[in-house]
Amino acid sequence: MTWLYLALMAPVLWSLSNIVDKFAINNITSHYIPFVFLLSIGNIFFAAVIYLVFLPQDVELWFVVFNLLSGLAIFGQYFAYSYSLEQMDVSAVIPIHQSEPVFVLIASVLFFHSIPSEWQIFGFFLIIAGILLLSVSRQTVRGLGQSRHVVVLLISALFGAISTLISDFLLISKSLETVLIFNFAGYSLGGALLLLWPAWRALIINDLSKLSLHQFCVFGLTNIFDVGGYVFFMAALAVGGGAALVAVIVSIHPLFVLILGYIVTKFFPKLFTEDIAPGGFIRKLFSIVVIVAGVSIISIT
Repeated sequence: MTWLYLALMAPVLWSLSNIVDKFAINNITSHYIPFVFLLSIGNIFFAAVIYLVFLPQDVELWFVVFNLLSGLAIFGQYFAYSYSLEQMDVSAVIPIHQSEPVFVLIASVLFFHSIPSEWQIFGFFLIIAGILLLSVSRQTVRGLGQSRHVVVLLISALFGAISTLISDFLLISKSLETVLIFNFAGYSLGGALLLLWPAWRALIINDLSKLSLHQFCVFGLTNIFDVGGYVFFMAALAVGGGAALVAVIVSIHPLFVLILGYIVTKFFPKLFTEDIAPGGFIRKLFSIVVIVAGVSIISIT
């Protein structure tokens, strides 16, 4: 059962990362652009460390290009995530942000001519139903953010699916550490590309000039949580947890975010606050359970 404990640590760390993200975007940066820049640019450090430790050999140009594209897709995923996180409750952002299996299933049908099972189709509609339940209510939209953020977060999930499909293809012929190097590098490259747009560059430079060492450390902390979650996820697979079972355990990530968001709002409101009124909380909880059920069904069938 070691794989189970390792798999549970992944969503715990990712949830902590999401909570720190929400604090940072509300209290440290002035705009989501500097936030996503700081969130992404530090990944070049992880790429460099992995490279120096493993020193990969015989890396072809096509592999580098596709792997960097996978990393850029991760950047696109977090760019959309950051845009919505600035205005929405983190406990509403994450369930929609995690609807990536929907797009993986669609891509497998369109590009690989896979035929989904009845259970996978059922899981697909469960995820859609959960998202609609979370976002369609007039009260919920007013409390958690504007309706356009639902579309943005679905785009975020689409980018995540693209990255997953590319990485899965590359892992057929390359080691995990080699793929991770260029994934992290591509993610960091996305952050660097923000500097090409003058208005965004001005926002980034303005925020960087004002941040203290303590505030920079906050972004280091969220990156450590994020990467740590991924390490535990991969460790769960390595010690014998089947991919489907590990994916099911990891899919409870939004529940951890909901619980942590409630705790922060209740006991540490100076950090940030969420809608924890009984009606809104129960709606979010039920929506998350429906979405997690859909993700689990798609992953395990």
